[in-house]
Amino acid sequence: MNDYHYHTPPQQENRSGKRRNFTPLYLILLGIFIGVGLTNTFRPMPQKDTSEAPADSAFAQNLPTAGYGIAAFEAAVIGAVKKATPAVVSVHTQASQIVAYRFRDPFFDMLYGKRLGTRPRHGMGSGVIIDPEGIIVTNDHVINLTGERDLTNSRNDLNLTVVLSDGRTYPARILKHFPTQDIAILAVDAVDLPYLELGSSSDLTVGQTVLAIGNPFGDRLTGGLMGGEPTVTRGIISALRRNLNITQEGITRYYRTMLQTDASINEGNSGGALIDLSGKLVGINTAIMSPAGTGSIGIGFAQPSDRVRLILESVRKNSDIGAPFTGIYVQDVTPALAEALDYEGPGGVVIDSIDPESPGEDAGFKKGDIIAKVNGFSTTNREEVVSMFLGSVPGEEFTLSVFRNGKYSDLTLVLGSKNTD
Repeated sequence: MNDYHYHTPPQQENRSGKRRNFTPLYLILLGIFIGVGLTNTFRPMPQKDTSEAPADSAFAQNLPTAGYGIAAFEAAVIGAVKKATPAVVSVHTQASQIVAYRFRDPFFDMLYGKRLGTRPRHGMGSGVIIDPEGIIVTNDHVINLTGERDLTNSRNDLNLTVVLSDGRTYPARILKHFPTQDIAILAVDAVDLPYLELGSSSDLTVGQTVLAIGNPFGDRLTGGLMGGEPTVTRGIISALRRNLNITQEGITRYYRTMLQTDASINEGNSGGALIDLSGKLVGINTAIMSPAGTGSIGIGFAQPSDRVRLILESVRKNSDIGAPFTGIYVQDVTPALAEALDYEGPGGVVIDSIDPESPGEDAGFKKGDIIAKVNGFSTTNREEVVSMFLGSVPGEEFTLSVFRNGKYSDLTLVLGSKNTD
């Protein structure tokens, strides 16, 4: 016997005494009632105009201009990528020098001790074509595998190779390199190459959308094949004028007024392009902050395009860019000096003397001025001020906050060259 029972609706009796089945009528009425309820509950949501993002939305704050439509924004990103991608190359190095290294096998280390072997050094990074005649910008650390400072134009044992995204491959030579600034200029024998136009990094603002283009992890993402489209990541300008020092293989590189971005940058991206939504080059991706080498954590740094432009101008003129020169000489602010100059601010350095006809004199600085800030960074002693200019190049502009006669004012200092001034 079945334990499941079906409930049958009761039947009503008509006047003739016969019972009539009203079940279909009940079902029809119930269906109408349920249908009306569902219509009110699940009616289509009002359609919003997606061509415009709310002015106060987080997405709208990243748009280049107010009222910039989402569809137009996406089109701008895609257009910039299509414009820039062909000009971003991979740079391969194969040093003929054989270097020693330790086996990284704990089993063999235990049995035989840490043994040394030899192997050729090689590496891979990214670069940007900035001239159709084959001029390429990359990082110095991409090509400087041996850790030597005396890498010269005549040296050819690095076996540099440049590969375009369409697979074209060219041997490259070094035109000039700048270890302190971590910039290198390469050349290939080719014409009518795709290239990127330099934009102005000084026009960038925090929050502005930027795109990083390069070859993270090299050929590992392409199955060991050379060439292929580079990787594109999107982010914003997180900060301007970041300063940091990195010492590696005997070279200390001074990164000054760097662009900080959260666009993902990883190993192999070095030397690649940081572009704005017009497809112009605003920076050269250079370094990341990566605790214990864990990869990108959203803190990357790029050399500003304005510095790259100044370097390129010196290379094209075949002149030595020289060391940055201010003509200003400073000393620490002692309590006695602070009292004599009626200075109550924290830190600061006082100008002891200024060379005549120097960039410092041209900018309007005077003996006895107290420099309180350089590019917004507070100064505490002479060594700190000197360090702020390391890694810069002649022609760069700095804003200095100066205390004079009881008042603060900002003066613009354009760096000169120690070799020419």
